[in-house]
Parts: sequence; C-alpha cells; structure tokens
Amino acid sequence: MKILYIITKSNWGGAQRHVYDLATAVKSKGHTPIVALGGDGVLMKRLEDAGVKTHTISQLGKNISLDKDAASFKDIFRIIKREKPDILHLHSPKAAGLGALAGRTSGVKKILVTVHGFSFNEDRPTAQKLLITFFSWLTMLLAHKTVLLSEKEYSQALRFPGVKNKLSLIPLGIKQPVFISIDGAKREISRLICMDPNEFSKRILIGTLAELHPNKGLPYLVNALEQTVKSHPNVACVIVGDGQDAAALHLMVKDKKLENNVFLTGYLENASEYLKAFNIFVLPSIKEGLPYAILEAAYASLPVVATTVGGIPEIVEDMKSGVLVQPKNSKELAHALSFMIEHPHMRREYGAALRESVAQKFSLEKMIDAISALYNQTRWNLVNDVPH
Repeated sequence: MKILYIITKSNWGGAQRHVYDLATAVKSKGHTPIVALGGDGVLMKRLEDAGVKTHTISQLGKNISLDKDAASFKDIFRIIKREKPDILHLHSPKAAGLGALAGRTSGVKKILVTVHGFSFNEDRPTAQKLLITFFSWLTMLLAHKTVLLSEKEYSQALRFPGVKNKLSLIPLGIKQPVFISIDGAKREISRLICMDPNEFSKRILIGTLAELHPNKGLPYLVNALEQTVKSHPNVACVIVGDGQDAAALHLMVKDKKLENNVFLTGYLENASEYLKAFNIFVLPSIKEGLPYAILEAAYASLPVVATTVGGIPEIVEDMKSGVLVQPKNSKELAHALSFMIEHPHMRREYGAALRESVAQKFSLEKMIDAISALYNQTRWNLVNDVPH
C-alpha cells in the first residue's frame, strides 16, 4: 500500500514522533510511506535519513490564516493527486481538517485521522472553543476512521453525533529508549547549564522534557519551585526543550531569583537519553493527549509528578506509580514535589511500578499492529465503518 501521512508542523513533538514511528514501521513491512508536512524541521530530516519520501507544504501552520490555509489546501490537493495514496493518514488539527476535505474531494477511499489531543481542551476563550469543537466534529465526519490515543478523548469523541462507528481507541506505543548512564547524563546536563559537575551531583534533580508552549503549564512549575526551594534549597529543576515561551520563562526565572535552581537547556537532540540524570520527572501540563515524555520517563524508572489532564491518569496511578495534581495549581504541585524529595524510598517504589505498567500497556508493537489492522480492513463505509 501507499500511505500518505500529513502533519502540520515538522518539529519534534509527540505527534511528529508518532508519524515517524508509523512511517518507518510500515516501510519495514514493505509498504510505501510518504509524509507531507509544514516546514523543514527535525521530523523531515529524520524521515529523509530513514529513506522516507517527504513533501514540504510551505505555508501550512497552526495559526488560522485564510490565505495561507487556502494555499495549503491547494498544495495538499496537488500532493494527493500526484501520489494517489491508498490511505490518507492525517495528524494534528489543521492538517487533519484541510487533508480530510482534500481527501474527500479527490476521492481517496480510506481517510484516517489520529487525534493528538483535542484543541478544544486548551485554555481558550469560549467562542474559540465552540468553533474548534465544530471543526473537530466536521473533520471526524469527513474522515472514514478516527483514532483516539486516550480513553479520556475517546469518551469525548463518543459525544459527537454520527461518528460512533468511526472511532478506534489505540493507545500510543513506545519502544524502550536507550539511556546514557547516570553519571554520563549528569555530566552532560551539568555542562549544558554551566554548573560544576561535583556541585550538580549533590543536587536533587527534577527534570522535564517539553515544548515550551502554553499547553505545558511551565509557568505553574516555576511558581511551584519558588515555594519548593525555600524548604529544599539543594533542588535543581532542568527544563529541556524549546518553543514560543522560552523568553518569557527565562524572564520569569530571573524575576523570581531562581537562576541557581531552575535551568532551561533549550532543544537537546535525543533528549530522552539523558533522563537518568534526574531523580524526579515532572509534567505540569494544562492540556495533553497521551504524552510520550511520561512513557520515556517510565522506562528510566523515574517517579512522576504530573497533572490530571488528558490521558495522563491512564499512565500514572496516583500514589502508586506517581503523584497526580490538578492543573494550574502551583501550591498543590509544590506540595507533590516536596513529598517526592522527602521520600526517596517512595520515589524508588513509584518508579519501578510505573516502568512495569508502561512496559505492559504501551508497547510499540501493539500500537503498530492495531494501526495496521485498520489499514488492512477491506472496506471502509462512509457512515457505519465496520469491517466486512
């Protein structure tokens, strides 16, 4: 089969990694993957290194722009006509909406959308949420199949009329990452933040891997750390990632005089390799789908402090494999971090429990098999999409 994947951005976030895993997996099975994407970032380079054909949609982006969106639609339509895919697999809201419409108008027989977190769950004005909800529903109607990555969003999708038989719940899968040794990871992180390795090794290290985006709730983490370091001055929090909020976070850290406790490394290639440098992993998101970062932290046997959003509670069981807190609650987050710092034996127990759970429930092989089963269905109907 020829499978055309389309995704809005070409950076290296969770959705992009998902596309990479799918494209390289189907290529290994003898199919022909093609990826069309906005920009020419890390995802494009990694796909090309893996021998996967790519197309750049130069004006495709997350923000709404009638001119750019119209141009992107034309580009997507032309790519579909040129490549004539057997399956069109769409990722991220903008690419999914434009791609589903282009796929329908060009006669693609199998259109599949994967939802990487519904955008109407973001912190937005009510009018925007209503508009996004309508277009999310329209996209699901245009697609033949919609894949949800978490039970939370599967239950949300079930509320939309006319799509029940189009929905499939297929959780993310991950293969075990390769980690640098604890000492090696600490040396590299200490170099990046310009701290003496001997001093760094004495710190209690809290870490996160995240795009510096409002959805990740990182200002709430900085506020929480302002409280935490008062009772635990030997704490260091390392935020690995880059994004639109980088300058504001740097300023926030400076204003709160946390330069000796909170460090932003910027983008780090293969960031998950360094997870064993940390004692605690934190993800203070205010909106998530099913985050790769926690799955990677689990394989590093790290205890996790995270918010109760999206599919996170499906990964982390509160007070058994981590600590869950309400989003946007810096006080509760600070309390959870202090609990982890003060109870090293609980950290070990939580980390071991999370690793065992993730290894059983979120395997890459299970995810690829489930997606392949959808690809191989012999007939997809317009309304009642059941295999014949």
